[in-house]
Amino acid sequence: MTSLAVRLTANANVPILYLTKDSKQFALTLPAMAKNGELKALQYANLSNNLSIAKKLLFDKFTTHKASLEHFDITISIDETLTHLALAQSIEEVMGIEGAFAKRYFAHYFSLFEKSLTKGFRSKNPPLDPINAMLSYIYTLSYYAITAKLYMRGFDPSLSYLHTPLRSHFALSSDLLEPLRASINCFVAELFLKQILHAEDFTCKNGVYLKYDTRRQLWTHLKPFMNSLNPQINRQIVMLKKNLEKNDALL
Repeated sequence: MTSLAVRLTANANVPILYLTKDSKQFALTLPAMAKNGELKALQYANLSNNLSIAKKLLFDKFTTHKASLEHFDITISIDETLTHLALAQSIEEVMGIEGAFAKRYFAHYFSLFEKSLTKGFRSKNPPLDPINAMLSYIYTLSYYAITAKLYMRGFDPSLSYLHTPLRSHFALSSDLLEPLRASINCFVAELFLKQILHAEDFTCKNGVYLKYDTRRQLWTHLKPFMNSLNPQINRQIVMLKKNLEKNDALL
């Protein structure tokens, strides 16, 4: 990337993500960011009301994940999970409910694939099989896409309501990613079920990762998907702002 290319993309309001192969190191080049001090103040004001916002995010996550399994003719009930969510009194309790749901969800999700592609459970840092490698890869890309949009809309991505902000973690990006994971999961499943990706497209060295040449070939499928995810990201940001404003009026 030349300095001219960086300047032209910034003038066009296009953020650029630089990511290492293992996705652990990154740089994000952003256009001139909106200041929006009043929006950041609104974020701070709502930190004391984080439970309400966290529940809304997880309600969306549970319902979208249920629908994503139904796309593959797998039916699960979430009535009890939603009841527990509504009655939860703390973020710790909410996260416990989310963890139990995720374990149940992924038990069904991984059953879609042959054993050469998955060990049957969620693994990360490092991913231990091709399915987990692709989930982590696209979760990471989406996390940074959300981060860039939050910055450009004037939000502080480190001020969160569900996840705990730690060091360089953009916890608000992780918050907004939760309802979007179902779409990513469906996309990843289709890549393997339609045999666009195979086990031999991955390398195993300190974890399982997509081969560089395969990443380039995957772009023809990944680019349209990421473009289709943009409206969902925008919708989550708009909903977040509305919830912040609604809660602020009640404080």
